[in-house]
Amino acid sequence: MGSKEEAPAPTLARPILLDLSLLRCHERIQPDLLDRIRNEIRVDGHLKRPILVADGDFVILDGHHRFEALRQLGARRIPAYVVDYHSETVQVGVWPDASVRHVTKEEVIRRGKTGNLFPPKTSRHTVRATVDDHPVPLGDLM
Repeated sequence: MGSKEEAPAPTLARPILLDLSLLRCHERIQPDLLDRIRNEIRVDGHLKRPILVADGDFVILDGHHRFEALRQLGARRIPAYVVDYHSETVQVGVWPDASVRHVTKEEVIRRGKTGNLFPPKTSRHTVRATVDDHPVPLGDLM
């Protein structure tokens, strides 16, 4: 019998622009990485990749440093893919060097809502869909 080919991953819809004031972090920031990303955005004049946000709760799943860099640059909006966090499309694990060994989706949302943040680079979110880059000029985010 022939081999079964996997269907290509669906592409998430185009990102939308969200007001920074709506968003909640669930992890702290690494200052050196923040400096690098902020400088990159300023020099390039655009944000290359949207962040990933949980629908309804507005907790940032991926993109804490991009969010904070834009905030410090005076932006009011950020491009974001808003996803159904409780679906099977989004998975959460931990980075290999993380001090926390296990993370759940419920804990991510709770920490985002309470401000009791994980250390930087704790949660590692993967999406079973194609998440395309969509560069957005910095001026469009002000």
